[in-house]
Amino acid sequence: MAWGWHPFLRINVGSKARLPGEETFAWLSRWIPSPGTHWQGKVECFASKKGRVNGTLLIHWEPGYESAWVILTDLEPDEAMVSWYGLRTWIEGGFKDFKRGLWGWHQSKMKRASSVERLWLAMAVAQLWCVSLGCQAEAQQAAEFLQHEPGVLLPERHIAHRRRKRAAGQLPARRLSCVVRGRLVLLALQYQSEPFPVGILRAQPWPETITAPQKQPKASALTKKTTPKEKERRKRQKRRARERLRA
Repeated sequence: MAWGWHPFLRINVGSKARLPGEETFAWLSRWIPSPGTHWQGKVECFASKKGRVNGTLLIHWEPGYESAWVILTDLEPDEAMVSWYGLRTWIEGGFKDFKRGLWGWHQSKMKRASSVERLWLAMAVAQLWCVSLGCQAEAQQAAEFLQHEPGVLLPERHIAHRRRKRAAGQLPARRLSCVVRGRLVLLALQYQSEPFPVGILRAQPWPETITAPQKQPKASALTKKTTPKEKERRKRQKRRARERLRA
């Protein structure tokens, strides 16, 4: 915090907190009793005298999730959003990039701290360079897409319009991360013997909503029993497969 960083800690929904002026601590579930509810405000967290923390509590229970997101921070309630915690998944992606994904840190087997420092510096520069090139390539691709968007000139009753899931002008979902795209750009330039560019870093807006989980199959579909007719059909298929192998 002394360096300008703000904690954004996710805590267990089974913790306790109390509002300013209250004497007793209560479970956090009192503010989010069911999916679709949310709450935020200043509290004193944790009932233990040695572990009490004053701060802002951000709570949101998105429908489809088993439990709520509970975030503790030092920011004011109107300065932070619980959806920002979704950026944490980028950390896992960064771990993968530095290990098996791209740079192979897990195979270094280094023991000297000075050697590790030099390698980490090289990997950090490479990561930043690839991200900048990926941002630049993604920006160019987005500009070309918006200028020549597929299917815009088709009639409204065309089957492509009826099956279209994205709104007009909406970019398609990202299929490659910026660092992977930037690395592919470097490999292509090296293969073509062209000079390497510097790239740009393009900031994206912070998330304002929590991504809903994918729909899970209904319990009835998982426990559905196979009918005798279906069993007989499968037996016939296996019998025909054995006959083809013998022939």
